[in-house]
Amino acid sequence: MGPSGAGKSSLLEAIAGLRSPRAGRITVGDACWFDADAGVALPPERRAAGVVFQDYALFPHMTVARNVAFGGRDRALEMMELTGIAHLAGARPGEISGGERQRTALARALASDPAVLLLDEPLAALDPGTRSEVRVGLARLIGRLAIPVLIVTHDMADAAALDCEVAVMDHGTIVQRGGHAELLARPATATVARLMGANLLPGTARPGPAGLTEVVLDAGGTVLSGEAGTGRVGVVVDPWDLTLAHGRPGDSQLNHITGTVASLTPTGNRMRVQVGPVVAEVTALSAERMGLATGAPVTVVFKALATRLVPLAG
Repeated sequence: MGPSGAGKSSLLEAIAGLRSPRAGRITVGDACWFDADAGVALPPERRAAGVVFQDYALFPHMTVARNVAFGGRDRALEMMELTGIAHLAGARPGEISGGERQRTALARALASDPAVLLLDEPLAALDPGTRSEVRVGLARLIGRLAIPVLIVTHDMADAAALDCEVAVMDHGTIVQRGGHAELLARPATATVARLMGANLLPGTARPGPAGLTEVVLDAGGTVLSGEAGTGRVGVVVDPWDLTLAHGRPGDSQLNHITGTVASLTPTGNRMRVQVGPVVAEVTALSAERMGLATGAPVTVVFKALATRLVPLAG
């Protein structure tokens, strides 16, 4: 995962042999595909890499069966059955759904008997409804493969649904890796926090009362955190850890940000509410009961223990 321009697709292209790095090595098992110092650079056709491109790159004039066989005739039928598209053998790409085209591209990549499978934004071309369904099938398929699979995505929902290790790339460097839940709970950088969907409020940290850290926010006001920090930091708080109130509540939650509702965005049975620099996520029923509306004054409330800190440059 990583923001646009982080180098995710370039990494896949380097492994597949479509791009030559200036330095480093690429090995798969005992096979060396690239070594800048030793002058080794196998061409793409000599690398056992199965690649699924974002647009799938299927041949429109060929049937599904011929597209898959292009990857490898001997395993074509087996891979069509594995991906559940054997019944589409005689159809052409323009006659099948987006999810079926994706499975055709997967079957073609696997028919080449690859040592590694590379997927570049495999779900990006699908509509939201189809994407959710295809995620389930893709996770099931990956679980049955005995080869490493490297998936490029910018969508944290993909990482959560596929239940795989996540490596976050920023400016060509892996800045954090781990499970989705781990990255969500403990983002190491501002980039990771943003990708995980958290609010990120820049500010300056200093010692606060009762052993807490006080952060003077760039946007105005102060908040408290149970984590240690000094100097420039990003205050990280998840939308679902925020509650909304009319006026200043008298409970034990120490952090309060007062503002007006800038926008209300329904997401299923929940509502995302933009208030000043933060987005809170509450149930649609709670939003209705509070009578939330654009322009209405409201206070965002959250606990110091739910407030994490990440370092910021400068």
